[in-house]
Amino acid sequence: MRKDEKNSAKNTVVLLCLSSSPSSRRVIQAAAEFLRVEGSEGIAIYITPHDHSPDDNPRLQENIALAKESGFEFHSLQSDDILVSITEYAKRISASHLFLGYTAPPVLLQTKRPVSEQLTQALPNVIIHVIPDPLSSPVPLMQKKSGKTPWNIHDFVLVLAIMAAATFMCFWVDQSRYSNANIITIYILAVLIASLWTSHQIYGIMASVLYILLFNFLFIEPRFTLLVYDPEYLMTYFVTMAAALITGTLAVRVKNIARRSAENAYQAKILLDTSNQLEQAQSADEIISISCRQLATLLSRTVLFYGKDEISGEPQIYPLSAKAISLAELQKDHETIVWVKEHRHYAGAYTSRWPDCPRQYLSIHTDEYGYGIIGIDMSGGPFSEFENMILHSILNEFAMALENERIEQERQHAEIKAENERMRASFLRSISHDLRTPLTSIYGNATNLSANEKYMSEDDRRKVYTDIRDDAVWLVDEMENILSVTRLESDPKINLSAENVEDVIEESLRRVSSHSSHQIIVRLPDYPLFALMDAKLISQVLVNLLSNAVKYTPEDTEIIIAAEKKDDIVEISVADQGEGIDDEEKEQVFELFHTGKSAHADSSRSMGVGLNVCRMIMQAHGSTISVHDNVPHGSVFVFTLKAEDIKYE
Repeated sequence: MRKDEKNSAKNTVVLLCLSSSPSSRRVIQAAAEFLRVEGSEGIAIYITPHDHSPDDNPRLQENIALAKESGFEFHSLQSDDILVSITEYAKRISASHLFLGYTAPPVLLQTKRPVSEQLTQALPNVIIHVIPDPLSSPVPLMQKKSGKTPWNIHDFVLVLAIMAAATFMCFWVDQSRYSNANIITIYILAVLIASLWTSHQIYGIMASVLYILLFNFLFIEPRFTLLVYDPEYLMTYFVTMAAALITGTLAVRVKNIARRSAENAYQAKILLDTSNQLEQAQSADEIISISCRQLATLLSRTVLFYGKDEISGEPQIYPLSAKAISLAELQKDHETIVWVKEHRHYAGAYTSRWPDCPRQYLSIHTDEYGYGIIGIDMSGGPFSEFENMILHSILNEFAMALENERIEQERQHAEIKAENERMRASFLRSISHDLRTPLTSIYGNATNLSANEKYMSEDDRRKVYTDIRDDAVWLVDEMENILSVTRLESDPKINLSAENVEDVIEESLRRVSSHSSHQIIVRLPDYPLFALMDAKLISQVLVNLLSNAVKYTPEDTEIIIAAEKKDDIVEISVADQGEGIDDEEKEQVFELFHTGKSAHADSSRSMGVGLNVCRMIMQAHGSTISVHDNVPHGSVFVFTLKAEDIKYE
């Protein structure tokens, strides 16, 4: 067999239609032999009307057991239209072969096309195997009449009440001046009403019989006897019986059509409502919650959800008011859940695998990904055909919503990754460009000093030394910022301890350019001020703020560093007397690579990293940094730290 033929065989799905006939064993054996040779998946179904149960027939149970032993997975469906159900189910599971038994009825009774011919037309892509047997049921898959009776007290009393009311009206007509011919009309109307209002045709026939007896006994001469002298009444009785039978049959059909229409409309409304809710969901957790709540509400059953990586833990249970299920009880279902996850199928109650399990488990998946397992309490019995359609429709919506959410998350991650790569590339370009200028300056000054030192005056040499020092200090500060960005991005955790604010400020001032012509003023309270911080990082924040103040403000202006305690926090500020920052720019100054627009700024000494590092450091401290206008002009940068009280013994 070629490779493509083997793959085709593996994907073959055999659908076996069971009946309660003893000769159905031949059909099962033929399908089992085909299943064994092909090595494919086998599913056996039995279709029963809504008011019947397969448990009522012991012979059918034997055939079901034989099908399961032969490797078929059994499903019981409820439907009043057998052929439509077979057709829809075969399409749903993508069946490639269909096995059923059939014996042609007598010619006089053969008023419809053979079942096999109807199925062939409805399923052109399915190979249909009809196993003839003289002992098989004349109509395949048709349920034998069960022992259940159409009689019920409600309809019986209703017919008696209708006929009693009609009789009272007839007595009134008989005593009035109206023609007695109206009595027949009243009784016929009562028969029609009884046929429409009751659940079975037999009640219409019963009403017809009562009409004949009451009319003949009470209103036909000789009265109070059942003798009929006028043969015309016999024709009236016959027409009434026929009308009751036809009306009852039509009424049942109309009720069935109305019920199916109502179910279809309800199903459409449910799916539309579910779809609308899922479209508005903002996360996978919300999708899971919506879908499970819908299933729990519509099926009136407890629903469990296991994430794809959480099958050993406790599930989410819906509705939230449902009775809790012990972990020990759920552990009994673990083997079933694992199998469902691995095979992306369903198992548990009312299936061929672990049928003793109190719950049925179904996989939530698409062609490529599995998203979780749904467990449904089956103590209320198997699903009806309508419930089964609702269940699978919502599960499909559920899986597609999770698939769309996964695709959206992957898209966002791809965008974030691309943005990170773009920022990384920009960062490297900025570093390579901005570091080249001070390095070139250091190299040039050092070369000039080395070659011409003996020809240079003392002032010229001092200026060269100062330039080299300033460039080196700037490089050290920028490297500190770059290292801080890298460290905080990889591990935002910091080591906090109680530090003296005055000591940290003094350390920061030593790191700022000493030849600055700005006047730096420090304002501290008279008492020692301690705050919870990482001293090295907070010192770096102050160095960045002071360097910016020196860089962006005119010479000979004041820069004020102030610290004060407010309740349980310490507020530290750096104020300058520069041109200030525009309101629309205040939200951007803390962004990476943003540089100021001040004319006093040295563009070759601005990488746009310092204030971004300040914000990251304060976020690591669980605090914030902000900028405000200084009065009468300039800017004030403010950040806060948690105050610490130090007691000396």
